[in-house]
Amino acid sequence: MKTIKLVVAGLIIGGLFLASCEQTETDIIKTNDETVQSILSITDLYNTEDAEEATSDNSTKTEVELLNACFTRTINENEDGAFWPRSWTLDFGTENCESFNGVLRRGVINVILTDHWRNEGSLRTITYQGFYVNDVQLEGIKTIENTGLNDAENMTWARKMTDGKLSYEDGTAATWQCERFSELVEGGDTWLFADDIYMVTGGGNGVNQENLAFTTEITIPLEYIFGCRFPVSGELTINIEGSETIVIDYGNGECDNLASQTIGDEVTEIELGK
Repeated sequence: MKTIKLVVAGLIIGGLFLASCEQTETDIIKTNDETVQSILSITDLYNTEDAEEATSDNSTKTEVELLNACFTRTINENEDGAFWPRSWTLDFGTENCESFNGVLRRGVINVILTDHWRNEGSLRTITYQGFYVNDVQLEGIKTIENTGLNDAENMTWARKMTDGKLSYEDGTAATWQCERFSELVEGGDTWLFADDIYMVTGGGNGVNQENLAFTTEITIPLEYIFGCRFPVSGELTINIEGSETIVIDYGNGECDNLASQTIGDEVTEIELGK
């Protein structure tokens, strides 16, 4: 079981505050589950874990595994014959393909990597071309920069989403930008991805489908285990313009799609990925 508390979630809107100090209880809008789920889904839709593995120069994925991952991979050679930067095109096709974790995708992801992903200063840039996840079109630029070893001698990365836009089937849209910081706390001593565990901090901001500004902040570091679609522990606080603070608790380490949500005094279990 996982518990969700209300606080200030991880998507930070530049310069906006949810409510002024003069705001009374009667001014606060009750947040519904659909609004919360739409904000939680944004980071999930921009998840490129398998694409990142397939575009690492030491990837051990076979062509069969790549096909099962729903995309074909093309390595774009440099005209001058240089090895770096590396450039890939991941083509998911024109019809939805369901990945191992139940996500539908179609379209193209383009990836450029300036140096080996384990080397400090290496920069991976991900862009989207007619790309859809669960029939939501994604746009924007995602960058992942290796920021070197921290004091614990663990590798770290700064992950940014810039000019993110999500266009939904009903004609509505949302915007999203964020900056998160990842620390590889387990698995750094092997070349395997399967044993990797990351702790993630940071926040972001945007405007949701209802045209409400929101911010998110990771108030307890999120733990990500490779192969798990959602964080397995940690806490995210969400503030939506005019609404109560929402706190999402991802639990105690189980790889599942459950979390708890706290809004005011009300705590409920929610299903992620809806």
